Parts: sequence; C-alpha cells; structure tokens
Amino acid sequence: MRKFVQFPRKLYHACPHYVPPLDAAELTDLTRHPALDFCTLKLWLAYNDQNEIVGRIAGIINYRCNELKDQKRVRFGWFDVIDDFSVAQALLNTVEQWGKANGLDTICGPSRFSNMQKQAMLVDGFDQTGSIEADYNYPYYPQFVERLGFEKEVDYIQYKVQVREVPPAIERMAEHVAARSKITIRQYKNKLELKRIGTEFFHVLNKSYLNIYNFIPLTEKEIEWVVKGNFGVAVTNLVSVLEDENGKMVGISFCLPSLSAAFQKANGKLFPFGVFHILRALRKNKYVDMYLTGVIPEYANSGIHLLYHKQLNEAFIQNGYEYAFTSQQLEENPANHIWSKYYASEPMCRRRCYKKAIQ
Repeated sequence: MRKFVQFPRKLYHACPHYVPPLDAAELTDLTRHPALDFCTLKLWLAYNDQNEIVGRIAGIINYRCNELKDQKRVRFGWFDVIDDFSVAQALLNTVEQWGKANGLDTICGPSRFSNMQKQAMLVDGFDQTGSIEADYNYPYYPQFVERLGFEKEVDYIQYKVQVREVPPAIERMAEHVAARSKITIRQYKNKLELKRIGTEFFHVLNKSYLNIYNFIPLTEKEIEWVVKGNFGVAVTNLVSVLEDENGKMVGISFCLPSLSAAFQKANGKLFPFGVFHILRALRKNKYVDMYLTGVIPEYANSGIHLLYHKQLNEAFIQNGYEYAFTSQQLEENPANHIWSKYYASEPMCRRRCYKKAIQ
C-alpha cells in the first residue's frame, strides 16, 4: 500500500508542477474512507523485469452511484504510469476486464469514490501548478487513454483570477439581488461555530450539486468525514453561507489559502516539517483556492451567488491575496462567463473525464 501511495513522487520528482498529496491522507482514503461502505476498491501495481514499479491504478465499483444513475460502470483512478504505452494498456485493460467480470458495461475516469475527491485528467495547462484538490499528469497520459479507445465525457476548466477591487457591475448586481431577494450573508467568528453548521452546510451542498456530473449525495458518514477534514483548517472569513429571511441556509461558499507550495515542501510527510509549512501557508499567502460554492435548486437562477462573489472578493483583498484559483468547473457552467466577462482572469487548466464501452 505504501509503495502504491509513494510511486508518483518518484515518477514526478523532476516536475516543478506536481503537488504530492500527504501519504497519511492517501492511506486513510484507501483504507477507511466512508464511501467504502458502498464501493468496492481494487488496487494494482505494474512492475518491469527489474522488479521496479512502473505504474499503478485503482478500480472502483460505486454500487450506490450505479443504482442512483441507472448505470453499470467501473471507474479507474489513482492512475499513474511511466512513458510507456504498453504499461498503460496493461493497467487499464486490467480494470476493464475486472469490470467485465463483475457484469459492468462501461469503464470511466479518472475519478475516485465521488466528485468530492480528485477526478479528471489534465489535457491542457501542463505548465501550471494546480490546487491540492486536483491531480497533475504528464501530457502523454491523455494520448495513451485516447489511443486505447477512451472518449471525452466531460471537460472541466479552472481559472486564474487576479484579485482587484470588486467589479462595479458585480457590486451593482449584488446590491440589487440583496434588496430583491432578502437573502443575507452570514459569517462565523471561529472554527467552533463553523463545525456546528458543518452538517447543514453539506446538506445544502448535496442539494446544490445534485445534477452535476458524477455527483451523488454524501451520506451522513461522508459528511462527518469532510467536515472534519475541511473545517479544521478553515479560515473563518473565507467561509460563508447565504440565508433567506427565515434563517434557512440556501447557499454556501468555502475557500482556503493555497496549500500547493506547502505540500510540495512537505513532500508527502506531515512531520516533522510538513505541518510547519502548511500552518504558515494558512497564515500568509499570495494565493487562494475557491473550493466550494453552491445554491439550492430553488435559487439556481436567482443571481444570489453574486452576494458571495462580492463578499469573497472583499475578503481576498483584506487577506492580501493576489490571485484566486477557481475550482474545476464543467465547461458548460454559466459561472465561467462571469470570470471572463467581469474579472481579470484567464483559463489555467482543462481536465477531462473519459469513458469507454467494455467490449
């Protein structure tokens, strides 16, 4: 298992854009993640004639997702391979045949248990350093999977946004929406308050993300898991919720100072120095990652998302950030037009989820 987790560090040791995850977090996900209650996970390592590891892959059958979406799919994830097509072919064929043996008709990925985790393969932006919530891969990865007959299912785009004063148009529209909708923004003073609203926060996320590709509602155990993993390191003025006139939570936003450089310095190890780099990045940083934003379906086209656009913009200036990185957004997401129309922004990365019918 440790060899499986640590192989990418060897593969990417000379790549300045690779962000290694923490070994302990990867091991915990692979062995204790609550999604394992309804997923079957199988791992493989590929070796060459010199008994050196040259690739890895995970196969995942998410029975809950297959049932909810009326699909018969096997996923591949944790996919890393040297620049050798035959190794990639062996790994992906192994997952495909495992899926076939389990009566499934489609292989898709890369993804993990859900889209609350890392998913999609980098197809453009190989000269960019992404967030800790996204995987990096070499340019030959998409070439290999497409050569094997995989086709695009969806693309995600990530934007780099220069932090400036709130755009006048956003300011005006936010004021108009606030007056018309009677929606207000609530923020919290400390992490204890945040943890108290954590469960409700992710119930709103479940409603907001319901129709997004590859998403299935988080179970109560998964919600407890993500609250513990995210709210423990939260920066209070980067977390906010939208409430209606009755105090009901109808929208959410969660951002975090970029930990990419800190994770690179930690190089997979939290101790003895990794935790120091992470804590320093939380306190002082030029970059911020916009992880989660969403509103419940009843307000999907109401424009209330402009309220946290304004609030977050002000918080970014207050905290001294110079650039903000959006989360991965589906290419047809209307929010993409906001970045290109109102902000000083540019597309940074494009990632792709693939699918292939099992023969």
